[in-house]
Amino acid sequence: MLASAAIAALVVVAAFVWSARETATPTTPVTVAPAGDPVAPPLATQPPAVAPAAPAERPFLDPPGAAAMAYAAGDMDEALQQYEAAIARNPNDAESLSNLGQVLVRLNRPAEALPFFQRAIALIPDRWAYRFNLARALGVLGQWQESVAAYRQAQTLFPEDYATAFNLALALRKAGDDAGAVVEFQKAIALEPNDASFRMALAMTYERLQQPAEAAAAYEEALRLAPEAPDAELVRGRIARLRGGAGGN
Repeated sequence: MLASAAIAALVVVAAFVWSARETATPTTPVTVAPAGDPVAPPLATQPPAVAPAAPAERPFLDPPGAAAMAYAAGDMDEALQQYEAAIARNPNDAESLSNLGQVLVRLNRPAEALPFFQRAIALIPDRWAYRFNLARALGVLGQWQESVAAYRQAQTLFPEDYATAFNLALALRKAGDDAGAVVEFQKAIALEPNDASFRMALAMTYERLQQPAEAAAAYEEALRLAPEAPDAELVRGRIARLRGGAGGN
């Protein structure tokens, strides 16, 4: 019972962190981006020229940020059209390419998103957000080895980002590298030490590695940070079994 409850809690956390880069304006990170990685709203391209309007008319101008506004409002179809229009105006608009990829992921079309992320990366290879977006899409597709590689590239560009480390750890677990996942969970914890869910994820990974003492210690740290969590009693029972050498389920 504990295992299923803990896993359910972890899935909620994982879903939040995996989607954190796309729940607000696209390309806007949860954490502070490194120097040289601007987070201003996208669609900075100039609108197309329009013919002079009749005296009683106003010309239609695609306002800057219209796609981002649609995205933030959850109107993915409108955001898709806006970003497609931006790319038609400027095929080398890397921001719009990456943002269009994010919209496609939200529309459950991650395979179609990959070429747009890859084009954005080809235009600006050192932009962390583009690598992160690509890694996430690869994970949605279950291409875990490729996702791991993309997260590692993103981490090289922005080593201080805890969500990159956490997502990399999850991808490593999915790829079957629990030992590697432990290293990345520890990095995420060092960067964001007050998130109890990171400790839970680490504890569960230690259990997969059959390291009960380390798992118990990680569960204890999770309880210290969140003593009133809904699963607190179950976790305490788990700790008791791990400390007693019984393992538990």
